[in-house]
Amino acid sequence: MKKNMLKKSAIWSALIIFVFMAVFTVPGFAEMEMPADTSKYKPEFMVSVSEDTELIAGRTGTVKINLKNVSLSTSAYNLLVTPVYKDVNTFTSMNVLTEVPVRYLQYGKSMEFELAVSVDKYVQDGVYPLTFLLSYTNAWNDDFTPNEYTVYIKVKNYETSSNLKLNLKNNIAVQAGGAFDLPLVLSNDGTLAAREVKVSVTGLSQETFSLSSGTGIYDFYRLYGGEARTLNYKLIASSTLKTGSYPVTFLIEYKDEKGNDEKVEQQIWVPVTGASESLSTLEITEIRSTMTSVKPGEIFEVYVKIKNSGEFDSGQVKVMADAGSSLLPVTQNLHILPAIKKGETKEVRFSFQPDANAARGGAPITIKVESVDANENISIAQAISVFIDSSGTGGIEAGKDIPKIIVSKYSSDPGLVHAGEEFTLNVQFQNTHKYKTVRNIKGNFIVTEESSETGSVFSPVGSSNTFYIDEISPKGTYDWNLTLFTIPDAKSKTYTVTISFEYEDEAGNPYKADEIIGIPVYQPARFEVSDISLPYEIYMGNPVYVYFEMYNMGKTEIYNVKFNVEGDEGAFTADPKSSYFGNFSPGYREYFEFTIFPNMPGPINGRLVFQYETASGEQQEFVKEFTMNVTEMIMPVDDFPIDKPIDGGFEEPGNSGFTSSVWFYIIIGVVVVGIAVTVIILVKRKRKKSEEFEF
Repeated sequence: MKKNMLKKSAIWSALIIFVFMAVFTVPGFAEMEMPADTSKYKPEFMVSVSEDTELIAGRTGTVKINLKNVSLSTSAYNLLVTPVYKDVNTFTSMNVLTEVPVRYLQYGKSMEFELAVSVDKYVQDGVYPLTFLLSYTNAWNDDFTPNEYTVYIKVKNYETSSNLKLNLKNNIAVQAGGAFDLPLVLSNDGTLAAREVKVSVTGLSQETFSLSSGTGIYDFYRLYGGEARTLNYKLIASSTLKTGSYPVTFLIEYKDEKGNDEKVEQQIWVPVTGASESLSTLEITEIRSTMTSVKPGEIFEVYVKIKNSGEFDSGQVKVMADAGSSLLPVTQNLHILPAIKKGETKEVRFSFQPDANAARGGAPITIKVESVDANENISIAQAISVFIDSSGTGGIEAGKDIPKIIVSKYSSDPGLVHAGEEFTLNVQFQNTHKYKTVRNIKGNFIVTEESSETGSVFSPVGSSNTFYIDEISPKGTYDWNLTLFTIPDAKSKTYTVTISFEYEDEAGNPYKADEIIGIPVYQPARFEVSDISLPYEIYMGNPVYVYFEMYNMGKTEIYNVKFNVEGDEGAFTADPKSSYFGNFSPGYREYFEFTIFPNMPGPINGRLVFQYETASGEQQEFVKEFTMNVTEMIMPVDDFPIDKPIDGGFEEPGNSGFTSSVWFYIIIGVVVVGIAVTVIILVKRKRKKSEEFEF
């Protein structure tokens, strides 16, 4: 009985010792030790968007933002994205579509946030910054100050400004002294809407036309892009009118979508048959312009079709185009046609371009058809209107016959001017007047932009910036050149310079004029990458962490910086293999890291390829090559593979070594159990000997 009690006591003692060691030594049984300062384990992130991300002005689109935890051992929790409105004129609203907060993002892993982004309809084409705040915690629930990140989004705008004009709905025939309807169509040829539209008829009189009923005013709250409205005016033609075409003037007033006031004056020509006379045998069946909206410098054409709808052939006919002072004829504006046979239709073409000082708005072109023989008494007219899209104000008073000097063309040699170098500017001046010669021309080359350090952007070499020209004949030209030096710190952009003239006409009247030209300057870009340190020899399957910094060491911005890893096919993989960084301003520095995973033994060769665009749009490439020797790893037979837990709620980045591993505590437990078993065996042997002795 006493021996049984001794055996049980030994067994229980061994078990108690084992449990004691497990509870107070093996992790998982006892409470894990918390690091003293957990806030130092702060996750780090890298953000990017796809290169083909594009938003449309005036619409809402989805932006997918890639977020990568680039920390080596720290996971992130409770991630929350908050949009920041840096430029309210570009992105009017930003809403997070991804369910937030995101609970967990492991180190070295990536995820996507989706944002619904609305773009202002007036934004021009370009690349714009989109900014957001990212808040998060670590595994110990430490809060950190939210980080601000910016990605760059391409925006396209397909909208055009509102452009209102009137056209006759159908041809009409009016008898002098009779009442008639004037049906018109008001159309908006732009894509943006016009608001508070008011159309009123002006210039009515008893000698031409007067209202038979109504106020002569139409109001519309809004006229959308591409929309058209029908108007009808009831008028009476004066009984004193002779056969011919007479204008009815309309004033169109409205606000564009930005709230700017716009005003367009337009004329509609009405054919009238005089008292006791019959309609003319000739009629204008069509007037067609190749462009409805033109800018200064653009040439467009107007086609006119004239038909003889009478019973007899006509005599010679002259067709004239009167475009006023806003449009300049490029071809002759008078055509003489031979006889037009009955039923025959003939077409005439005119070419025009806007005057450089033409005011923005509608410009009428009046087509008149008259018989060369005064006895035939044929006179008809009809008009068409084009919209001049310019920033001019029409400052030159109508009726003044002023000769003008313009820069008809210019160029530089070389074509792209480099900062810190000389170049030759070639300019051609033209006297635009048809009949007058300009004389005693004094010109000045004026540079308005300068650097605070080096002065004027351009400075003459071997000459002054003043020149003299004796005279330029009507429609004549004069070629002038000047050698200039560009300051070394000039930025990459187009600089505007002014050429100022003082001159006289044939009568000695003095005039002044200014012409502005643009000279593009190229500042060389300096993109640099820090040295990349890699081990010459590594083990296959072991990750290699590569980090570097990129710098813009030039004086101009570089655009669309992106990075790719290239190398022997199948020799290694990279994570990430590519990345997009956006634009780098002068002096900007960017940090980046990635991981290389060797896949086969032997030497491997790779290339880090950096691509970017200069301010002039030139594509540049910067390459760094690397070489590593990969060997196979030989594992000892007594080594135990140790797997790091994915995430147990806590992270112990400071614990390391054999004494902190699980195997240390397992070995201690095995030793304790061995001791207990030894005690039991000894007790059994002692008991057996005792029994043999008693026998």
